[in-house]
Amino acid sequence: MAHCDAQTLSLIAIGEEPSADEALHLVTCDACRREWESLRAVVDVARDVDDDELMPPPAHVWAAISEEIAADAAGADAGNVVPLRAKRGFAPWIAAAAAVGLVLGGVGGALLMRSTPPEIVASVALEPLADYTATGNAALEVVDGTEMLAVDVTGLPATDGYFEVWLLAPDASSMIALGTLGPGETAVLPLPAGVSLADYPVVDISAEPYDGDPAHSTDSVVRGTLPA
Repeated sequence: MAHCDAQTLSLIAIGEEPSADEALHLVTCDACRREWESLRAVVDVARDVDDDELMPPPAHVWAAISEEIAADAAGADAGNVVPLRAKRGFAPWIAAAAAVGLVLGGVGGALLMRSTPPEIVASVALEPLADYTATGNAALEVVDGTEMLAVDVTGLPATDGYFEVWLLAPDASSMIALGTLGPGETAVLPLPAGVSLADYPVVDISAEPYDGDPAHSTDSVVRGTLPA
């Protein structure tokens, strides 16, 4: 089957049961599985937030929910009940609200829930490699004790694949895949527990093909080293 779209992965990440085809695809496709695992990490962070840290949603969200409930009730009265999974296309804000902004902003959406602004521990400019011209920056942020890597890149080349964010050892002898860049060439990705930037200070973004191989493609687009 085709790769799972962002909305499908978001719904599965927040607990919706995947179809048989989607479950099989997540088992066999490394790219989609890594994206799903990244979204699950965000959901776990969001679920750790205390109720008193949540910001109330704006009035238009509640108005939209009321309209959807009314539309569903009208459909049920007419004997035309459509399951939620079949209605993904017309109401993407439902997934966004449930997943704390996953559809709208990837991992960064979860940070909107927190009242504490991020503490920027270190940052670095990302410089182009080889014949590429993309540039950007990366910053290590700490929000309520959770370390996140915020990445913002502009000028990425056209690709039939996707872009992966890595942490590399200084000599590139070992590396850790953090996740993929989201829409708008940005991402805010949680660091795995126990990972030290003293051991993995190099931020690398690679162009990856959809070949099912989780290893680095060796095609790095931008790179920078976070200060100790």
